[in-house]
Amino acid sequence: MIAFLLFLIAIFHAIRHWDDTTYRLLVLEASLFYIVPIALNRFNFTQISRWLACALPPLTVVALSVANKSLYSQRMHVINYLDVRFFLIGCMVIPLLVVQISEKKLLIATLSVSAVLLIFLDIIFNAFGVGYYDLVNIGDQYYFAANFYCLTSYAFILLCLLFEKNLSDKAFYENQKLVSSLQEANQKLESQKDKIATQNHEITKQTEELISNQEHLIKANYQIEKQKESLLKIQSGLQTELLARNRELINTNEELAKYNHELQQFSFTISHNLRGPLARLLGLTNLMEKDLNELTDTQLELVRLVMQSAKELDEVIKDLNKIIDIRNDIYRIREKVYFKEELNMVLRSLSTFIQPDVKIETDFREAPIVYTIRPILTSILYNLISNAIKYRSPQRPLQLLIKTTQVNNAITLQISDNGLGMNLEQFSRSIFGMYKRFHTHTDGKGLGLYLVKLQIESLGGKVEVTSELNVGTTFNVSFPDMREVEGQIVFESDFGSIFYNARTNCAGIIWKKQVTSEQYRTLFAKCLEMVRLYHTPYWISDLSKQGTISPDDQKWMVTTIMPEAIRQGLRKIANVYFEGQNNDDYRKRIRETSNKLGVGIEFFTDRKKAEDWIDDSIESK
Repeated sequence: MIAFLLFLIAIFHAIRHWDDTTYRLLVLEASLFYIVPIALNRFNFTQISRWLACALPPLTVVALSVANKSLYSQRMHVINYLDVRFFLIGCMVIPLLVVQISEKKLLIATLSVSAVLLIFLDIIFNAFGVGYYDLVNIGDQYYFAANFYCLTSYAFILLCLLFEKNLSDKAFYENQKLVSSLQEANQKLESQKDKIATQNHEITKQTEELISNQEHLIKANYQIEKQKESLLKIQSGLQTELLARNRELINTNEELAKYNHELQQFSFTISHNLRGPLARLLGLTNLMEKDLNELTDTQLELVRLVMQSAKELDEVIKDLNKIIDIRNDIYRIREKVYFKEELNMVLRSLSTFIQPDVKIETDFREAPIVYTIRPILTSILYNLISNAIKYRSPQRPLQLLIKTTQVNNAITLQISDNGLGMNLEQFSRSIFGMYKRFHTHTDGKGLGLYLVKLQIESLGGKVEVTSELNVGTTFNVSFPDMREVEGQIVFESDFGSIFYNARTNCAGIIWKKQVTSEQYRTLFAKCLEMVRLYHTPYWISDLSKQGTISPDDQKWMVTTIMPEAIRQGLRKIANVYFEGQNNDDYRKRIRETSNKLGVGIEFFTDRKKAEDWIDDSIESK
């Protein structure tokens, strides 16, 4: 029905822009075909109806394209041979909306229509005498490239959508199983509630009987004592049963927590799997920018809207990934971070939004550094400063004060502005809520302050705000006391561990036993990842319990790991071993490679001496 209405709009467009009534009648006739699936549905021919619903859009698009080129051949341009391909690529989404993965025959039948038309499109045009070389010929290489990109894009997007459709169907069936199991658990709980209610009813009835027979019970003390004992037994049994019911409820809650965790993992997978198709969409929009001069005003507006929507979706997915990452504690290694360096980086990224009249004052003298997770500090600075810029007062130049204070070992970052401010009496409970916005005159998603609160609380800190409407706002972000930053464990296993010292920016590895080749390469690959992430210049390797290393693994280490680590910034290596360890050739290879690559290296039989050598290197620097 939507397609039918769109064709009616196209008819009005044709009436306004095309003088020939023939094309108007063709569009009208094409629109009437879209009523057929609705009629078939009325008579329960759903299979044919769904096939037609998927086949009609690509068929009518190609048919109208041939008619358009036949009637108006003098107006044809190269874009008229590309736009129909874009429509065919878009049409492949329809089968994935109306057909399940399990309906393989129908899915193949519906998808094959747009695929066959896209592959044989030039043959169809040539058959009707409206081919590319009959009407337009700008260049073979350009037209071949356009066809190649269209076909490969169709195949790539189709595979990605099939993969996502398969994941979605699996998730749907898993959710059905989850709902079924929850329903069964609820039924069991209801049954148990009924039993308890029945028992309560019996107790009430017994109590009424006791009251009614009170005079007889007074006369029969012995009988009363026996009944008291009976009641105590019943009460004890009820307490035991209630405890059992509580244990069952606790188990049920644990099951619900488990399912909730699985659902979070599902959302994590979906948000990350969307990154690939979105990146390709952004790439395609960048390619479309090259041909903007050849598009009409309407097409330019459509291209602009597609680009804007893709960028907005990219920002939403990035924010979702940040929230998922923080909740799963992916960021956990504290670094020595300088406020001034991070602020300069943030200001460079916001330079296009900072007007010349903006005045920014900084004071990091009291606390120039903080031991924290660098991406979180960067995100907090970016969100609070960008908010100050967005919600500046139009009546006065923006003034920002960014300073740090320190009480004992706790550090507070303060960001103040003289912007629009907020009514905290009205919004104090929701100011850090997700998708909450308090000014509507600028664009935004309402995630900035939510991310700030989520990020600082993940570190064990807190954020507070004071604000006055039309005066300004001040945020105080308190970082927790970070004393234990020397021996942070990055990776732990039964054969080795990786640690990081934030005060000296030194990392290292401690081997715990004789390792296999797989264990050796796994742990050193993680070491390389550590150096890449934190650009660590100093390294300590405790090889005293490592055991013998095979020649192939030695070669792999000196030809692959060490050159890449040095390229990432490694400058000093301290190795610890014990006298008599049978690894002389291994240490010799490491020393020769380090000297060849210009890296300082020393071997020690005591780990304390190795650490002192690293400390002396830092002090001399």
